Amino acid sequence: MVRSFGLESGETISTHRAIHIAAIGGNGIVCYEASGRTMINPNALRKAMHELAAKRGEFTLFALLMRADAPDTWDLVVSAPWLEGGKLKATAEFVRLLSQSIGQKSLPHFARVVVLSGNDAPVKFILENIPVEDGEIHLQSFNLQGMKIEKAIIFRAMKAKHRSSRLPNRPLQPTKRH
Repeated sequence: MVRSFGLESGETISTHRAIHIAAIGGNGIVCYEASGRTMINPNALRKAMHELAAKRGEFTLFALLMRADAPDTWDLVVSAPWLEGGKLKATAEFVRLLSQSIGQKSLPHFARVVVLSGNDAPVKFILENIPVEDGEIHLQSFNLQGMKIEKAIIFRAMKAKHRSSRLPNRPLQPTKRH
């Protein structure tokens, strides 16, 4: 099934499978495209997303982006209520958790790891135009808030639900004194 989304400039992007995986070796983070180029293994990355969400909470955005000015390299872009977007401490925490899930040797396969706030314009744009709860939407050749993107894989683009372990937000009731 092919779905399309209208974008800010009026261009349309298609969400058919643009990347064909020819071989996946084990549970590694790297696999091969039909063209023979290596890329991040989407299944391993989705598994890592689930592991991290189970430990810390859901993601608002979890995506791989290949910028047009950096072909053949993937940026991992994430946003979550438990991460403070744009803060070095949040990025370091996320990378530490990610390396525990996928292994330290897998990290160099990402050109960049970017932690964004849920209020950042690109996050809001993706949430409004390309919602996906837990899946894989492949995109090609589009403009994301002024940034030219050659390819993208969106694993999650949805507001995070509050964890059930949190207490409900109720006003405090005065206690009776006897």
